[in-house]
Amino acid sequence: MYIHRHILYYLAMELHTRHPHLYASKAQRGLLCIRNLQTNRMHLAKGEDLASLIKTTRFTLDMGTYPHPVLQAEYEALGLELFSIEVYQRADDHEDLDSLLEASLERLKQEGASLY
Repeated sequence: MYIHRHILYYLAMELHTRHPHLYASKAQRGLLCIRNLQTNRMHLAKGEDLASLIKTTRFTLDMGTYPHPVLQAEYEALGLELFSIEVYQRADDHEDLDSLLEASLERLKQEGASLY
């Protein structure tokens, strides 16, 4: 029982470390990345609350109503297991999310990343 509690504690702390946006008391702003793990193709989205954006993105993809038709079609064909939805970049309160999104997309294009 004692070891079991330590394992659960470790797993909980690991989640806090890997996904702090899910446990933050204040909404975190920034960019979200939806990545096709098979092709490594990426789509970036911006949001004022990353935790809510992750949930909304997952819901709309599962319901077949995500606004990007090519991404939606690949998601339906391949399934959830071959996609990751994760925080790409956090933003401060004073940062403009549109400018951050444009700069990130431009940088990814220059690096040769495959984008939706």
